[in-house]
Amino acid sequence: MSFSQQFVTGKVTDSNGALLGVSISVVGTTRATQTDLNGEYRIAASNGEKLRFSSQGFLSQEVTVSSQVINITLEEDNSSIDEVVVTAMGITKQTRSLGYAATSVKPEEIQRTNTINVVNALQGKVAGVQINAVGTSGVTSSSSITIRGAKSLDKNNSPIFVIDGIVMENNITDTYGGKDWGSQLKNLNPDDYESIDVLKGAAATALYGSRGANGAIVITTKGGMARKGLGIDFSQNYQIQNIYAPHIKLQNEFGAGSVGNGYQGDFLPEGNPNQTTSSFGPQYNGQLVNQYYNDGEKIAYSAQPDNWRALYQNGNYSNTNLAVNGGNERAVFRLSYSHTDNGGVLKNNEFKRDAISLKSNGKINDIFSVDFGVNYAKSKAKNAYDQGFWREGQNLALMTTYYMPRSLDLAKFYDTYRDPVTNAVKSQPLYGTIANFLHRLDYYNEDRDEESVIGNVALRATITDNIRALAQGNYSIYNTLNVNKQYGAGPYLGGGGYYGVNGTRRNNYNFLFMLDGSKNFLDGDLETNLKIASEVYGNGVNENWGKNTNGGLIVPGLFAFSNSVNTIYPTYNYTKGNYQVIGLFAVANLAYKNQVFLELSARNDWNSSLLYPTWIESGKNNYSIFYPSANLSWVFTDTFKESLPSAFSFGKLRASWSQVGMGSRAFATSDGAGGFNQSTIFDQDRNNVISASPNISSIPNTDLKPEIQQSIELGTDLRFVNDRFGVDFTYYKTNTFNQILTLGNVLESGSSTRRINAGNIQNQGIELLLDIDPIRNDKLRWNVQFNYTVNRGKIKKLHPEIKEWQLMGSADAGPEIWAYEGGEFGVITSGYNNSYASAPAIFENPDDPNDSRNGKRILEYAGRTGNPNAATVYYWTTDVDMGKPDRKTIGKIEPDFIGGLNTSLYYKNFDLFLQADGRIGGQFFSHTYKYAMGRGALEDALIGRSAGHGGIARTNYKGETVYDGIMLDAVFREGTTAPSKANPANMVDVGGLTYKEAVESGLIEPIQASAYYAYNFGWGANVQDPIMDNSWIMMREVTLGYKLPTSLTKRLKMDYARIGISGRNLFYIYNGLKGGLNPESIQSNNPLTPYEYGGVPYSRSFSVSLNVKF
Repeated sequence: MSFSQQFVTGKVTDSNGALLGVSISVVGTTRATQTDLNGEYRIAASNGEKLRFSSQGFLSQEVTVSSQVINITLEEDNSSIDEVVVTAMGITKQTRSLGYAATSVKPEEIQRTNTINVVNALQGKVAGVQINAVGTSGVTSSSSITIRGAKSLDKNNSPIFVIDGIVMENNITDTYGGKDWGSQLKNLNPDDYESIDVLKGAAATALYGSRGANGAIVITTKGGMARKGLGIDFSQNYQIQNIYAPHIKLQNEFGAGSVGNGYQGDFLPEGNPNQTTSSFGPQYNGQLVNQYYNDGEKIAYSAQPDNWRALYQNGNYSNTNLAVNGGNERAVFRLSYSHTDNGGVLKNNEFKRDAISLKSNGKINDIFSVDFGVNYAKSKAKNAYDQGFWREGQNLALMTTYYMPRSLDLAKFYDTYRDPVTNAVKSQPLYGTIANFLHRLDYYNEDRDEESVIGNVALRATITDNIRALAQGNYSIYNTLNVNKQYGAGPYLGGGGYYGVNGTRRNNYNFLFMLDGSKNFLDGDLETNLKIASEVYGNGVNENWGKNTNGGLIVPGLFAFSNSVNTIYPTYNYTKGNYQVIGLFAVANLAYKNQVFLELSARNDWNSSLLYPTWIESGKNNYSIFYPSANLSWVFTDTFKESLPSAFSFGKLRASWSQVGMGSRAFATSDGAGGFNQSTIFDQDRNNVISASPNISSIPNTDLKPEIQQSIELGTDLRFVNDRFGVDFTYYKTNTFNQILTLGNVLESGSSTRRINAGNIQNQGIELLLDIDPIRNDKLRWNVQFNYTVNRGKIKKLHPEIKEWQLMGSADAGPEIWAYEGGEFGVITSGYNNSYASAPAIFENPDDPNDSRNGKRILEYAGRTGNPNAATVYYWTTDVDMGKPDRKTIGKIEPDFIGGLNTSLYYKNFDLFLQADGRIGGQFFSHTYKYAMGRGALEDALIGRSAGHGGIARTNYKGETVYDGIMLDAVFREGTTAPSKANPANMVDVGGLTYKEAVESGLIEPIQASAYYAYNFGWGANVQDPIMDNSWIMMREVTLGYKLPTSLTKRLKMDYARIGISGRNLFYIYNGLKGGLNPESIQSNNPLTPYEYGGVPYSRSFSVSLNVKF
């Protein structure tokens, strides 16, 4: 029996010679390397361990280590059935052995995209993964990602990201009123990625415990390679982000003018058009009007189709990466440095990052080896994008694109809105809306500095040929510092001003100890492996602090706390180690003849978030959570290979069952439930003093239980015609029980809230992946991959006391988002008994189901007696008055399906990649559409405003016949009266008539289209019309690359060289959103937020890249 670990060396070739970049891994461990230019490799392995050799386009091979030199010749085969996947806890496994669905994304696909946020690079590539990218809305903006639907009513539904064993989260960002600085993920360098594996179901992530309930994205970074001398990798990527269209289609036929008393507002001979933000003026006809910012100047009244561009600029992105690797028979290393410089499409929106990564592993002696890795990043972001349109009382004007008239020359206005001498904002034309934003854009600056340190160290021991041990520690530090400087808007930038500094400090730790043993039975036909491990993870420090001026600045532009008008009151909060989980787990793997694979795992966690403090003596302390799982895989084509048709290349059936549990946030069992709140007060000298106050705001639930998620999965992987056609199909069903929710309490109880366990949320769906090689020969290979996902979320049960749960409230008189027992997850509804967020009432004749009026909206007349030109109509939205107090369902969050199509073509040294992806179904609410329609700025607001747009004849205030009346498909509410067309002083009864009947019979004058839009859209109007179908298909990426011939690279003393050009987010093949709204306008990475505020313009990126190896 041997106790030694040795270095195995060798060479990997094919029929043409040495192979570069072949992956070699030690089965069941995290040890891996790649071949160099000469096909040579070196890796630490013990006798009896298995080496797996894999490379795209070749059949993988496994060899048991019995000597220190192993040479391998790989056979060509373009299948991927023997590829290696990095699973939970960094354990590598063959895809054939997996009893659950997992997808590997090749690192070159991420590096080709080279985005700051790795989430965006995964879009459209993986079945079951839904991503809402918001890349145009700011260089640091996060994106939402969910795997197999949302599973929690009250928590982050995003998967975890595991980088070399360190767990990180893709933080949720609020849509309404906050800034999106992104998550810690933006500080990672994509050029360092060795592999990316997407683990979808609970069976795949059970070993991560509660952290893996929503899936996991496992990223392994590159390591060193034993070689002669040093290897050098250099890459350069440069991108231009081109803004090419406004985020919604704007009309260019009518200019400034408002709707008032039936006139065209301020657009009268004596009118002043700078007093309106609407575009309800007359059609352009060369008229002369007062200049917006100078009443004494006359200008031509004309369309300004590109006025929105004054707020934007083309963005740019540059990423430079340099890596050095090398080593000998005892140790290897890789050291990399990258510099990223990103300028956003909004003025003063920037991001810069410098990152250094070091990874090394080596042999201490015959038994012990050590792995070490550290990643340090320092970044600076400027003026992150506001997630909403209201911020600090200012109107953030990505909504300004529709708060300005379509006849405004914004570029000229931008140059003149300030006094040239005092620099003060001039008198407020356009109600100050645009001027306020321009001042904010120029003179509000907020910088954010971040430091991120991710470190890991592992000690490995080969105790015998079959028994190994691992001790591993990971540590993460994340510090932020925000500096906010605001100038006043008055003379010489006085009249207010602000200076603030705040920061955070966070760190997290993870320690793991694992024993790993293998043994074969039945003459080697039955291979077994058992892993037993203990893990401890949690947070070490959570610190927040801040300090800001109070009441403005004494001296304008002097940003110092001593310059504050009033006394400053700093804030400080410090928490040490408030969350910890201790876990034990075991996982057993059995493989019979490399055909049938069974994995059984069990984990138990002790979670501090479910511990009760000593003052809650009756607390049950349900902090012990058990996670069992099992998965089975059978490669039946190996079992029946003699009897199956030759066209049947490969077939596998898989099945899994798992259960995972989730705790809550820190102190959830005791917040507000007695004890004391720690806070900061100030003594007589204004020094910070820690204080405590009684906390009785919540009634404790003394039997709070962990959330439990149970999941089953069935699937198959079938390949035909020498693996040229593959079908991977998965069915899954997940139920999440005992959701931890916070309910409001009756005031008489003396407490405002209480916590309960509730709910059974079910997600079930299918995933389909087609992998086709239409052409595959020595010179040309064409591959096509198509993925398709359907997920259906349903609220099976909530709680005996509650049958509905609000996911999101009504923001800015918008709809609400609810979960109903027995209904879908994430239903969009009108407000309950809320006339400001209601949907139009619908006419129903219970006595006559064939009544032609059934299903039509109900109208109310809202005119002035004697002046039909001032009239308009409203949709009656008070369903409560009709005896229908329930909210009205007007949409859903979840799509009907999502999918992606990827195709790649390899011809000699050229490679071409194309990708399209999209979603069909589901809805969201657009505040842009609501407000822009109410100001006449959109193409959709042209209907009825002229004869050319279907306007019907009406008599205007001058007695002229004009064709700007609108025809509505609606019915007047019973009892409604309106001014008579024949004699406006008389009122006529139109109750029960359709609008068309009332107009065509001559009873009433048609409503002016502009008045209809002005009063039926905007704040407080019905919430039905701004709901739109969230369906689209995008041409996501086209990339062309060329690899320099080996003969040329050798002459240039290079190992490898490739140049590439790429276009990303190129255009929409189909866009089903109203008004041509940009589907990437939802500026939030919270998948439960179907709101759009302001939008972002359409943009596409073009890049050029160079990759060189020496």
